[in-house]
Formats: sequence, structure tokens, C-alpha cells
Amino acid sequence: MKWLFRSIALTILVFIAVCVIGAFMPAQQRVDAITVLDSDVLSVYEIISDLRSYPEWSGVGGPESDWVFSGADGETGQTAAWRAEENFGSLEILQTEPGRFVVVKTIGKLGEQTISLALSEAETGTNFLTEAKRDLGGFPYLNRVASLRQRSGTKKALVLATDGLAQMVEP
Repeated sequence: MKWLFRSIALTILVFIAVCVIGAFMPAQQRVDAITVLDSDVLSVYEIISDLRSYPEWSGVGGPESDWVFSGADGETGQTAAWRAEENFGSLEILQTEPGRFVVVKTIGKLGEQTISLALSEAETGTNFLTEAKRDLGGFPYLNRVASLRQRSGTKKALVLATDGLAQMVEP
């Protein structure tokens, strides 16, 4: 019987320790990836501002996914959803500025996040920055600790997207 009380006490202490650690962690996670694309800014903007092109370059949903598109015909207001086996999610373009940036809200296996796709001219092409931001929630701060594991998955997804876009715009 003594072992049962010790197990319960240890479980409670671990829970409290994780909550205290999480309380000192940031409330928002930010992950980014950057590359230089061998294309002009407006050509890249045309691709990233059209959700119908995302299955080709972004890595979202995977190659076997089924996509549905709706909303506006271009830029802000476009929505898309995908499904592939047990994996599903959605995208919505929230904000755009031609030749400068696109802000996309995503919901998928990594949770809900806002992704900014920023463009600027470089000496030899276009600088392309992708930045994912996710709110991690409040008490008991467990999402903040769990985000350490999600960080690598988000980084991998962003690098996959930048590589896919680089291959798509190659001359």
C-alpha cells in the first residue's frame, strides 16, 4: 500500500514540475526557414498567393491527398482543405500584399498556426522567408512543454515547403 501512495505522490510532483517549467516558457512558438529562390519576386508571389498551387510545392497534405478549394478566386479569402488517410487539415489566406507577403492560417496535425510567407528582392533572385507562429495556451502550461517536440516537425515542414518552391520556380 505504501508503494501506491509513493506512486501517486511522485505523479503529482512530476505534474507540478512540468507546470512550473511550462510557466517559464514562452506562450508562443516561432519557427522559420529562409532560402534564396532563382526567380523574380512577382513570379514567386503569383505562386504563393494561389492556394491551388500549394499541393505542388508546400508539402501540405502529402502527395496522396485529396484537395477541395473554395472561397475567393485569388489572394485573400481563398480556402482549401485536404484529406489523406488519417491526415487532414485546412488552409486559409488571411492577408496579402502583392510582391511582399502572404499570411496563411493552417490547421493540421501540428495544430493551428499562422504562417507568413515573406518575399524581398535579392542580388540573384528572391529572398523567401517562411515563419510559423503558434499560440501555446495557458495553465497548466503543458502545451508549452509539448511544443518542444512539435518544433522539429514544424521546422521540417517549413524546409520541405521552401525546397518544394525552389524546385517549382527553377528556370
